[in-house]
Amino acid sequence: MSRPLRVEYPGAVYHVLARGNEKRDVFWDDHDRERYLSRLAHYRSRFDFRVYAYCLMRNHVHLAIETGEIPLSRIMLALHGSYTQTFNRRHHRVGHLFQGRYKAFLVQRDRYLLALVRYIHQNPVAAGIEPRAWRYRWSSDRWYRRLDGPDWLDVEPVLALFAPQRQRAIRQYHAFMKDGGGVRYESLPGLGQVIKGETDFAIRVLRRTSEPIRNLRGVTAEQVARAISRVIGVEPEALTARGRVPDLSGERAIAAYVGREVAGIPLAKTARHFRRHESVLVRRVGRLEQRLKKDPALRETVTAVTRLLS
Repeated sequence: MSRPLRVEYPGAVYHVLARGNEKRDVFWDDHDRERYLSRLAHYRSRFDFRVYAYCLMRNHVHLAIETGEIPLSRIMLALHGSYTQTFNRRHHRVGHLFQGRYKAFLVQRDRYLLALVRYIHQNPVAAGIEPRAWRYRWSSDRWYRRLDGPDWLDVEPVLALFAPQRQRAIRQYHAFMKDGGGVRYESLPGLGQVIKGETDFAIRVLRRTSEPIRNLRGVTAEQVARAISRVIGVEPEALTARGRVPDLSGERAIAAYVGREVAGIPLAKTARHFRRHESVLVRRVGRLEQRLKKDPALRETVTAVTRLLS
């Protein structure tokens, strides 16, 4: 089994999800929750990262964090190691508190960050604990609705995405949480189970890090072909047909591009699947890459194909 993909760099925004070992409670009472937030504030100051949102559920934790120079792995090791020690001492127990390694999704900024914050704040509502997000004491939602809040919670950068004036931004946040409009975090395509955002964002991230662009899901050329056929509304056999009517060369280039960039499938393999010459497909993919910089509709098609593979 290959090691989990890890994408860490300064300025990255993460959705961190940590569950209790064997799905057991990680908070037994409010004192535990206060202690966890105290530890979070301490390490936020020590390691100089941003906390955009949090929600402490009974047996798991959601965080939205932007890292600085200290990588997320070190932050979480210190935070959960410290909290586990205090929890075990207080409750006279030993052993692991959290279930293995936390999950961390790298999230695209702006409207995707807004979608993440809403998703975190809506967790108590989705779980049936509270009918309104603002009524749940152990999330950061209430601090987004008021003019005060803890110094260690970075609400201002998120509110600024709504409006430059704080009062107006708070009103828009209220509306955002109420109407449920905009991008839904749950519907964002996920690449390799670690990146949430558009395809070109994921590709830029992977190229920026030392991680190779590889097959993150075991996707095959045939699966990519079926995905593009669904998006454009043709039978998969049309993409492999030898005739040129209709001309689907552009669609085959999209499939080859997505297959290579998202799933690590060599162009030669996609060319064989489509029964085309590799050199021709290489040229078409090269032209496609140039068009992607200027054509929003084309980028949407690429994202749609990627989403079907998620």
